[in-house]
Amino acid sequence: MINPQLNLIVLVFVCLPWTMVTSKAAEPIRCEGMYPHHLQGVCQDPDGNLYWSFTTTLVKTDSMGQVLKKLEVANHHGDLCYVEGRLFVAVNYGQFNNPLGQAKNEIVVYQAETLQEQARYKIPHVKYGAGGIAHHDGKFIVVGGLPSGVEQNYLYEYNASFIFQKKHVLDSGWTRLGIQAAAFADGVWWFGCYGNILLKASSDFEMLGRYKFDCGYGIEQAIGGGLLTAGGQCVDDMGCSGWITRRFTHQMISEQVPKPITRIAFGSCVKQQNPAPLFSNILSYDPELFLFMGDNIYGDSDDMAVLKAKYQVLGRKPMFQKLVQKSVVLATWDDHDYGMNDGGAGFVQREASQQVFVDFWNDGPDSPRRARPGVYDSYVFGPAGKRVQVILLDTRFFRSDLKTGPRRVGGPYYPDKNPQLTMLGEVQWKWLEKQLRQPAEIRIVVSSIQFVPTASGQETWDNLPLERQRFLDLLAKSKVSGLFVVSGDRHWSDFSRMTEGLPYPLYDFTSSSINQLHSRGTPTNNPHRLLDRTFHKENFGTIDIDWSQEDPEIEVKIVDLDDNVPLSHSFKLSSLQAAPK
Repeated sequence: MINPQLNLIVLVFVCLPWTMVTSKAAEPIRCEGMYPHHLQGVCQDPDGNLYWSFTTTLVKTDSMGQVLKKLEVANHHGDLCYVEGRLFVAVNYGQFNNPLGQAKNEIVVYQAETLQEQARYKIPHVKYGAGGIAHHDGKFIVVGGLPSGVEQNYLYEYNASFIFQKKHVLDSGWTRLGIQAAAFADGVWWFGCYGNILLKASSDFEMLGRYKFDCGYGIEQAIGGGLLTAGGQCVDDMGCSGWITRRFTHQMISEQVPKPITRIAFGSCVKQQNPAPLFSNILSYDPELFLFMGDNIYGDSDDMAVLKAKYQVLGRKPMFQKLVQKSVVLATWDDHDYGMNDGGAGFVQREASQQVFVDFWNDGPDSPRRARPGVYDSYVFGPAGKRVQVILLDTRFFRSDLKTGPRRVGGPYYPDKNPQLTMLGEVQWKWLEKQLRQPAEIRIVVSSIQFVPTASGQETWDNLPLERQRFLDLLAKSKVSGLFVVSGDRHWSDFSRMTEGLPYPLYDFTSSSINQLHSRGTPTNNPHRLLDRTFHKENFGTIDIDWSQEDPEIEVKIVDLDDNVPLSHSFKLSSLQAAPK
């Protein structure tokens, strides 16, 4: 999962789009030696060997940066890529960035094993100078220079024989000297530019994001996931060095743009084998961030092969794929994607299911969710003064068994005040307390099950009232402001609000479901219901934040298949303010 700007001098990161640091970067791999000119690009072969283009020197090293081979080459060798035992290097012998052109471009091909030259292809179409190259799905994309003041970048597509196919226009805005490096990873294109600019585009070159991140010296998909990004330094009378660092999706999501987030969508309950036309509506809304709140598939199995296969059914849906490409996507689980209906800590396959979950949502190898029990996580998006924190809770992995009794309208569950019972588990509770100390203006808590509603008989926080009160006490103790809850699970949408004993109203906005409707049309009891109605057809939720107002306005809506809005509520950020600490 997940997710992107990166702030490092040279780095790796991996795919996904949007905001702040939660994990440390790996130690950089440094290329042995110093070279006459600065680093232009890097790539990697399946054995882990690294290839470095230093303008006039082509270098092959092992995975630790120790030199295996070197070759002096003509000026100006640029970024390069590895394809089936060969290196393809973008070369320009003429001028860069001249509005009249005057470039003299070739793709020079070298055998990766020996660095022996094998072929040359002229590519005159790259008007402002070829400086970078990447390969995906049988086609090469060449990038390069850009005259001052041009507000677009140009991507030149060639087939395997370097016959020109098409020029793509990327609505990137101005970038200093164009695009320097390119890579395809995690289903999207990444373009590194000087001036700490990273561009993200869909597989068909639709602009998806512009981020502040230093990767102009090289960018490459890493073996095992993630991206390699390169950096370097030149020292007078000594020469130039280069290094590579690797990062993953989790880091990517956490280190993003200082741009405030304004459009968030959320939803739950996707029956993977059924059509899901609502994904088209979600894409039309164009969210910067989408929150999958659980029951993202109906797995319901302790057989991990079965669970994986059901995830893949969802993963193959074209509109789901496009959503993942276009927006930052975050996910937690509920019982059905957890693997056991109404399941909690007693599910024998919970650890294995967690690994299936993080694999599907593309968590990088360094993601905390791969190292600790439970899929809870937290992210902060946006600059100081306009920060949105998203806290994903795990209400399954640690949850104690629930008390049952005679079935009511909603279900067989009843409140149990046994102090030994837990919803989140002690480790997650301590983590949550720490997250609430992080600075943020708006905090969105994602709970797969409803928090505010009571007396429903269904799986809600009300079944463990001491845990529910612990959450409320934590909010009071932390004196956090700007917090509200979004939830799923119910198979209908409902807005709830509680005020008693709280410094400000606590909202719980429930959206369910994307395509798994409940046969029962009557909602369960909810004394905290905010509106005089609920909604029982396909739907997703939206959160629009108007930062332009002195007192930002937040509007939450439920949207149906016809783009109608059956439920909506607006409030000012000032209405969610706790007393000063």
